[in-house]
Amino acid sequence: MGYVDFVAYTALSMQAECEIYYRKRSIVRKHTNSAGILKMLILPNNKMHRPPFWYLSSVELFAGISEEEMHEMVSGVIDREYDQKSFLYTPHDRVENVFILKEGEVTLYQSVDGKKIVLDILKPGAVFGNIGFDPDSSEKHFAETTQDSYICTLPHNYFLQILKKRPDVALRAMKVLNKRLSQYEAQIRSLSALQARDRLLATIRLLNQKEDESILPPILRMPTRITHEKLGHMTGLTRETVTKELKNLQAEGFINVDKKHIRLSQNGIREVMAIS
Repeated sequence: MGYVDFVAYTALSMQAECEIYYRKRSIVRKHTNSAGILKMLILPNNKMHRPPFWYLSSVELFAGISEEEMHEMVSGVIDREYDQKSFLYTPHDRVENVFILKEGEVTLYQSVDGKKIVLDILKPGAVFGNIGFDPDSSEKHFAETTQDSYICTLPHNYFLQILKKRPDVALRAMKVLNKRLSQYEAQIRSLSALQARDRLLATIRLLNQKEDESILPPILRMPTRITHEKLGHMTGLTRETVTKELKNLQAEGFINVDKKHIRLSQNGIREVMAIS
């Protein structure tokens, strides 16, 4: 057996052992990527979540809080699993609570004249809901899980107690709000000023950045399924236009497509930076 064959055999043996181990503890999906390399996606079962303390300590909102305070804080939060396509709130709901996405994916969108407009796609670590502390707040959009998700809820009164004890958390909450507003303003500018090709590049960059900012370790991250329909809802383009432009971008070497997962190439990143 040559060296290359030995390395290949060892890698496959290790993968087989890992698959047997994780099959006992979770659901395993296998598929090959565009290079023909076998990949294994581990989907934790309900008993495999990390401790609540770990999630909160990894979120920007609670940075700098001591371990003792964090353990005290965990006692007042509500953790729950949601199936895909579950609504956390709609435009008709009074939204009092703050939500922290621990695992999975949540999409925020509006429905205007029967047309879906995607505002944001949230990944683990995202804070959303009534971050502005207004008990009479009502969000003018839908919040829907677009993957099976694990979400922490901070009831409004409990969140206010945290803010009284730690005013720095309120400052970070405002920072989160300002960052999100800046993102939405940039998206509006993109819709009004950029051509179809550049809109798609900017949107794919945004989705890639959100994946990379997830609080979960890379091996546990669930890639965002970037469908042509989803890109159309985010950019205001028709599905036909999205399909045509994506083919061109792929041919030009600006994006890499692996099934429903799309990422900018290095050339694509440079191209986006040039139009920003």
